[in-house]
Amino acid sequence: FSNNYKYWVFVSLMLVKENNKNEINEKLNTFGDYVKMEYLSNCLKKPLDYDTRRFVLTKLAELNESKKMYLAAGKMMRSAGDINVTSQAKINDFVKSAGLFIKAGNYDEADVSASKAISIANGQQKEEIKNMVKEIYKNQAGFHKEKDQKKQEMEVYEKLLTFGLDENERNEVQNRLMTIYENLGKMREYFSLKRSRI
Repeated sequence: FSNNYKYWVFVSLMLVKENNKNEINEKLNTFGDYVKMEYLSNCLKKPLDYDTRRFVLTKLAELNESKKMYLAAGKMMRSAGDINVTSQAKINDFVKSAGLFIKAGNYDEADVSASKAISIANGQQKEEIKNMVKEIYKNQAGFHKEKDQKKQEMEVYEKLLTFGLDENERNEVQNRLMTIYENLGKMREYFSLKRSRI
């Protein structure tokens, strides 16, 4: 009986009666993080106005990020960007989404989000976005280096080589890659990169 009772109490808590941002936010304060995530997911199944839907998506992204569930957080931020109304706000959401996908190690999805940001940007903004995304990759490489995660660090640096790097950046990335290749015993990659630099 008690398990069944608890289940129905939980289900009744999860039924979404709230219709706007303030009501949803108020109800959120009564839950722990995982219940918040369940509740917000249920909110998305309702027809919500744009502002409320974006609020729910952003909150869900924050909660997922705080639990290191970066892939889910990246998807939520991209969805928030898709429904945002101003181009600058869209760009911010898409760049944030790209950063979360980079943290998740999913560079294909990061490319999709970055491309969405670039597609709505003007000339100067396009360069700014590329530089922002490049810096996110550099920071991620630094994070992996600090944690001695050589394979992940290698993957980030290989991705960075596809960016428009200046000569100093390219040399720095290639030097670090050669060290990692040597440490991981990837001698074919090591010599291939060494030859390409001559």
